[in-house]
Amino acid sequence: MTLADFEPQRPAMHFAPPMGWMNDPNGLVFFEGEYHLFYQYHPFSTVWGPMHWGHAVSRDLCHWQHLPIALAPNEDGTCFSGSAVVDEHDVTGLFEGQPGLLAFYTCHKVLSGDPEDYQQSQCLAYSRDKGRTWQRYAGNPVLPPPGFKDVRDPKVVWHGPSQRWVMALACGQAIHFYTSHDLLAWQFASAFGEGEGAHTQHPWECPDLFELPVDGAGPNEPATRWVLVVGIGATPDNPFGSLTQYFIGAFDGQRFTNDNTADVVLMMDEGRDFYAVQSWSNTPGRQLALAWLNNWQYANQAPETGWRGTMSLPRELTLRATSRGVRLRQRFAREAGQVLSAPCHLSPRTLQTAGEHCIVVPDGEVIHGQLTLVLEAGTRLALSLQQGSQQRLWLTASDAETLLHYERQGRIGQAAFDEYFACDHAAGSVDGLTVTVTWWCDHGTLEMLVDGATEQRSITQVSFVDHRRQPVTLDVVSGRVEVAEGVIQSVVE
Repeated sequence: MTLADFEPQRPAMHFAPPMGWMNDPNGLVFFEGEYHLFYQYHPFSTVWGPMHWGHAVSRDLCHWQHLPIALAPNEDGTCFSGSAVVDEHDVTGLFEGQPGLLAFYTCHKVLSGDPEDYQQSQCLAYSRDKGRTWQRYAGNPVLPPPGFKDVRDPKVVWHGPSQRWVMALACGQAIHFYTSHDLLAWQFASAFGEGEGAHTQHPWECPDLFELPVDGAGPNEPATRWVLVVGIGATPDNPFGSLTQYFIGAFDGQRFTNDNTADVVLMMDEGRDFYAVQSWSNTPGRQLALAWLNNWQYANQAPETGWRGTMSLPRELTLRATSRGVRLRQRFAREAGQVLSAPCHLSPRTLQTAGEHCIVVPDGEVIHGQLTLVLEAGTRLALSLQQGSQQRLWLTASDAETLLHYERQGRIGQAAFDEYFACDHAAGSVDGLTVTVTWWCDHGTLEMLVDGATEQRSITQVSFVDHRRQPVTLDVVSGRVEVAEGVIQSVVE
């Protein structure tokens, strides 16, 4: 499938920059009724370059107002990824006793004509006007260069039991934790990562850290666990490119302890395009997050029409106890439902080995759907949500679980894109033979959540396809499947 002449349309539901290049989400924070979304931004090109912090706000996570650039490069360097928090009690002394916004970011400074000759330090900016304008802290950097190159992406969170702020910082192949009482002076606490989880030749990136209650925890099990999210960079030894792993464990305000053995690798998404995950701070009762919906292996070569880069839909994160341990679960933020049409319900039906079955042809350009399938053991079928893109999710039922496999085709005549964009890979499994697939199809994107009895897989993919009236089809190769229930909706705006 050639994409050489494909012209991307702006997504209706997914955030995209007004122009130019966008990658990692930064500084996600909720403050005085507004969700702030900052992002790595190069406004003067559609390929990666000197990093700025772009900025937008929303009151409902669906409609975004673009604001002026928050941070731009200066003589100290460019502005790499970071996070934002509310200084509720003015512990920094920067807000005259009132609440204010703080943004922590990595200052990336190239020291010579060689772009690989650089140093990175952690800096602070603050806003006294709800994020509309930003000033750099006079005492920058709050963490100077440590003597090695790759130290970046500060994620700052409040740790209630110790009454301190914690910074998780990507440092080479590990995450370093720092603590502070005033958000200005930081002390090293511990390091996590050596020999733990997945590593590639590229440094770890974009950490996130948060605590969640555990649904289904037993009477003798902890009621909450901490989640540490880490990005795995794209390198020759990592054929899948940019991936996101997570760890489940305990955090005492200084040290993270992994619940699983060091060789256990937990992936936040089984697709190719879910990277640099960050959650919003200051959202009590909810853990909302989103990711850059792309992959460094082909992001700079993807089709574009004056802008490049898309964010995933905001998702709410929870934890659930399973037979394999505590696992992270995701669901699309409920706010997205406010822009959907009345649901079109599908009648239950039984499908057997009989070729391709068209389930429904939706009327709309952006499609949200949910389909519950009951498979007999030995059944193998393909679910196609975007026919023209030649993307299919294969489901194969064993005696007690359903195996998932994903494939995608597409080329544009550029080697860097054509080598990596097409994929054909295992996407894990879910427990049981009753599977519910929830999805969003928007211009340039396909996001799926696949739920079993207690387990879940997320599969997120860039998708260059005309989204108008794409049929949803099931191709039963062997066995028997019951379509128990289903609903499809489109965006009405």
